[in-house]
Order: sequence, then structure tokens, then C-alpha cells
Amino acid sequence: MRRLLILPFLAALIGFASPAFAQSCGDELQKLSKQREAALQTINGMVAASKGKQLDPAVFCARSAPLNSAENAMLAYMIKNKDWCQIPDEAIAQLKATHARTASFSGKACNVAAQIKKMKEQAAQGAANGAPQAQPLPAGPL
Repeated sequence: MRRLLILPFLAALIGFASPAFAQSCGDELQKLSKQREAALQTINGMVAASKGKQLDPAVFCARSAPLNSAENAMLAYMIKNKDWCQIPDEAIAQLKATHARTASFSGKACNVAAQIKKMKEQAAQGAANGAPQAQPLPAGPL
């Protein structure tokens, strides 16, 4: 998985706003950024802990939801307050692109997790309905 990084433009964003608005816009953007960073740290920690092994799609799906929510909230705030906070179009475009990649990867993981769950349910249902089971291998000396 590609390592997700915090957007470098956030600190610069706060500096773009005029002094009268900078405090309120900066405070809100900083709060949203902290939520996003916490979600990123959770995911990055999970990736690091896997040590190159395949991640469980269901676990990744569940743990990526807070990141998606944080990015949605941050993007909504930036779009809604673009003029008020004097947020550059480039900053919004960069977050949109990042969020699109995040949502796409998360969506793929959630789809795989749903498919795995469905296959397990079908296998369990087949076993419960008397489907033939695999023949056990002979045990003991030959």
C-alpha cells in the first residue's frame, strides 16, 4: 500500500487568510487536520505492523472509515469557506485528488472484504445443507 501523507499545504493555508479570519479558519482547519492525521497514523501503523504481509481487507475497510470521514469533513469545510478563509483553489484540488485516491483504495478493500464474507457464508451454508465434504486422508501405517 502506498503510504498516505498529511497534506503539506495546511500550514500554508492558515497563513493565506487575512488576520481577521485567520484565527477562526485556522483553528477549524487545524482541528480537522488533527482528526485526519490521527486516522492516517492508525492506518500507517497498521501497514507498518503488517511488515509487508497482506492486510486483512475487512480490518483495513473498518479502519479507513475515519480517514474518509475526516477528509470529507475537511473538504466540505474548505469548499464552504473558500472565500471567507481565502483558501486557494490549488489546496482544494490537492485535497480532492488525495481524497479520491483514499476513497478508491478504501472502496476496493471494502469490496474485497464483502466478497470474502459472502464466500464464507456460502461455504458455511453449503456445509449446513449436507454438501459433500472433503474425504479425510487415511491415517496410520500403510
